[in-house]
This record gives sequence, C-alpha cells and structure tokens, in this order.
Amino acid sequence: IYEATWNPAHADVFASASGDNTVKVWDLRQPASTLTMPAHENEVLAVDWNKYNDCIMATGSVDKTVRIWDVRLPGQPINVLPGHTYAVRRVKCSPHAENIVYSCSYDMSLIMWDYANPQQQIVNRWNHHTEFAVGLDVSTLVPGLLASAGWDELCYVWREGSDPRANTM
Repeated sequence: IYEATWNPAHADVFASASGDNTVKVWDLRQPASTLTMPAHENEVLAVDWNKYNDCIMATGSVDKTVRIWDVRLPGQPINVLPGHTYAVRRVKCSPHAENIVYSCSYDMSLIMWDYANPQQQIVNRWNHHTEFAVGLDVSTLVPGLLASAGWDELCYVWREGSDPRANTM
C-alpha cells in the first residue's frame, strides 16, 4: 500500500492505493474494505478525495496517468488524464476548485489539471525539479499556493502564476 487518505466528508471512510493495481475504499465500521476498484494497469501510487464531492477521487499510477473516479460507478474512470512520461507519484485535489487536480511525477514535472475541460485538460505544467518530483501539496488557506519536493533534495513554494525557482528551500 503506497498511500491512504481520509474522505473529507465521512469520518469513518478512507481510501488506499495499492501495488496490486487497485484502490480500496474502507469504512471503519465494516470488517473489510467496502469497495475494490481495479483502477490502473500498473501499481497505484497515489489517491486523493475531491474536497467538494465525497464520491469523487483522483488516482495516479506507474502507468503515467491520472484518473478521476466516481465511487458510485467504479467500473470505469470518469476521466483519464495522460500527460506525464513516467509514473505519477502524487495527486492532490484542489481545496479551492472542484474540477482542479494536481499531480507530480518521476518525470520531474508537476501538472495542474482541469478534468472538466476536454479542450484543455492541462492548465499548467512546471518543470523545476532536476530529479524525481515526489511530494506535492496545495495550501488549504491560501488559494494558489503550492509546495513540491523532489529527490533533488529541494522544496519549492510558489503561487500558481509565478516561477517556482524563485522560492527554493
């Protein structure tokens, strides 16, 4: 299991991302997982719940895609977002916009996605890391404030419209 994340609306529910290509939904009131989704063709490295819709989640995988899921219809993703050239290590749903998802990858990039816009799903791409990008977070208090971490031993903090290299830590 690579990641677990709590559902933002249900205190007893969380999801896990697994090396067996699945995402499982767990309810602490039940003795076993309540849903197992064959989510990707390869290991699932990342999962995050949508902050506006407690049935929607994003996943990231070794298969280089980000996928958007509705757990009420687990048979197929509601969107597949190709754009990374290596494994997707982290996904984060925006705390400020329902249709925005961020991802970081072993291809050293971070992508801001609008999964509801089929004409322009990639809103922005940052290529500031010189090694694998493995960490990503979005401030819940300051809209547009991002942080990333990489194997280059650097953390970056920046606003969406600025250059991440301006604030290296």
